[in-house]
Amino acid sequence: MSLSLGEPKEIRMIVFSALLTALHEVMGRDGKNSVLRFAGLDEYINREIPPPSIHRSISFKTFKSLIISMHDLLGHGTDAILYESGRKFAIYLTPFGYSLREVVEKLEKWIGGTWTVMKDDDKGIVQIKNNPVCKGMVSDKPTCHVVSGALAKIKEESTGKHYLVKEVLCESKGDSHCEFYIEKIDEAS
Repeated sequence: MSLSLGEPKEIRMIVFSALLTALHEVMGRDGKNSVLRFAGLDEYINREIPPPSIHRSISFKTFKSLIISMHDLLGHGTDAILYESGRKFAIYLTPFGYSLREVVEKLEKWIGGTWTVMKDDDKGIVQIKNNPVCKGMVSDKPTCHVVSGALAKIKEESTGKHYLVKEVLCESKGDSHCEFYIEKIDEAS
């Protein structure tokens, strides 16, 4: 895989560790190891998950191999698993109580791309240009379920309310950017 202009060369270890931990929780050790094996990341199979760090990094190629393998193995029929992995990922990524804007700023630094909170209330909008999560993917529907799940959990943790996030535009579909609608779920009385 060659890196194009605007693609990050590295991803912060905190992101990779959080994603591996979420995969382990959602799919179990064997499921996580299957994804790692499929990704060609044998050095992480049956090993301790690397400790999270904002000072250490992994290559973008390693990160992308993991993301593509998740999609290839789990497929479109299991978008819910990827969404739930994103929710778990958010828990390990950053402490509770940070606002959506604060976490988006961190993600932009740790992952790359250009992240913008267009609207942040009960109906929020987040845009990502040059999104590393779907970089190089081609699909007829949105593929960033991990990001959707993470945004939902981040919003829930900062407000105490429940949210659903739907990706409406995706670079993997040929759109100019990825766009996520964040909507508060009404609580039934």
